[in-house]
Amino acid sequence: MAELDYAFVADYAKVERSGTLTVVGASYTQVTVSRLPAAHLMSIAGRVRSRVDAGPVSLTVTIKPPLTDQFVVVFTMDLTPEPDARPYGDGRLGLLFAITTGLPLDHEGVYTIDLELEGSHARTLMFEVIKS
Repeated sequence: MAELDYAFVADYAKVERSGTLTVVGASYTQVTVSRLPAAHLMSIAGRVRSRVDAGPVSLTVTIKPPLTDQFVVVFTMDLTPEPDARPYGDGRLGLLFAITTGLPLDHEGVYTIDLELEGSHARTLMFEVIKS
């Protein structure tokens, strides 16, 4: 069974060919803007731990704004091991992911990011938008 090792929001994240993550501005909890609406470029990244003999792992990321009548952004992907992936420990693999998106910020408040693995809730990330 796949498990989420870690996940975070960042200003920028990219999965490198070397099997590592390049990340800038990770783990923020606030976004301050001078006016609303605003556009916000962000990344969501992390690592899923899976078994070598397991198939692809389904990951769904849902971004929800503070008001329920607003948009919801959903990303769905299958994480598969690279051909040259290096197992570690007891037949485990680390499956890295990075999603970058432009997010419209229409209101102040807490934006929620839910991550699901294989249809089960794995983690909730949050950040707050504050107008200065």
